[in-house]
Amino acid sequence: MTLEDAGNPVRLSVVMPVFDAARYLPAALDSVLGQSFADFEFRIHDDGSRDDSWAILTDYAARDARIRISRGPNQGLPATLNRMIKDASGELIARFDADDLCLPDRFERQVARFDRDPGLVVSGGAAQIIDADGYPISVKFLPRTHDDIDNLNLRGKTSFQHPAVMMRRDAVLAVGGYHPDFHGAEDHDLWLRLAEIGRLENLPDVLIRYRIHDSSISSTKRDLQRQLCLRACKAAWQRRGITDGRFEYQEWRMGDDAQSRLAFTIDYAWQAWSHGYRGSWRHYALKALRQAPSSKAAWKVLLVGALRRPKVRS
Repeated sequence: MTLEDAGNPVRLSVVMPVFDAARYLPAALDSVLGQSFADFEFRIHDDGSRDDSWAILTDYAARDARIRISRGPNQGLPATLNRMIKDASGELIARFDADDLCLPDRFERQVARFDRDPGLVVSGGAAQIIDADGYPISVKFLPRTHDDIDNLNLRGKTSFQHPAVMMRRDAVLAVGGYHPDFHGAEDHDLWLRLAEIGRLENLPDVLIRYRIHDSSISSTKRDLQRQLCLRACKAAWQRRGITDGRFEYQEWRMGDDAQSRLAFTIDYAWQAWSHGYRGSWRHYALKALRQAPSSKAAWKVLLVGALRRPKVRS
């Protein structure tokens, strides 16, 4: 089922896949609909949700004509995004996820950059990292220039927050969209291919609140993500004639073992402490101690955090 398009061209198409996101969906929708830049269509596809996501979407679509909703069986992110981008009417595509939050001037800032730079194909930005319950953990600032972004991507270090990017639709279509063979690293592969036909950038501004979840994945799936990212990098090295490529991928998802869960919990505590989020630091430091009462690393983050104050980046 797809609602009929209004028929008027728009500058921007916002594409958001949804899967079992009812808990966070209303806040995510409100953050898009409340943007200072209003000339957009909002395409949302429910990719086989089993919760109340579809009911929430139909309610919002009945109240705002910019929303275009569809649903179908789960086909995976690359296929879903490719179809949504193909059907989009905007010259620009804004990615977004159903559990994150857009800051009110996100679209205005990014559209202005595309207006000033015709060679720009992807614009991202900084993100405030929050957890499932909304605890702020850190602010992730990313490399800003094309060369810095592309060099890190070529080494397996993704330098975009996927739900914060805006892209030129014709550029995405020109490189073939998201490649289904890289499902799990489809965004990394896309950045590498887009860098070969245009410029990439990150704005210094915080554009979204990016939610991480207290959930883990199996070591097998983490290994697969690493392998797919390496394949994407090797393909780019071959296309560009790079013979001395270095792969420096870093794990970014919590594993399903106790050691990985503890390491990520302690890291979140340190990040929150270093950014001045005292409540979040305390929450994660105590959580680490509950996970491993005898852990020296857990005691360290609790004691250092209690006795010292960091120099917080403004």
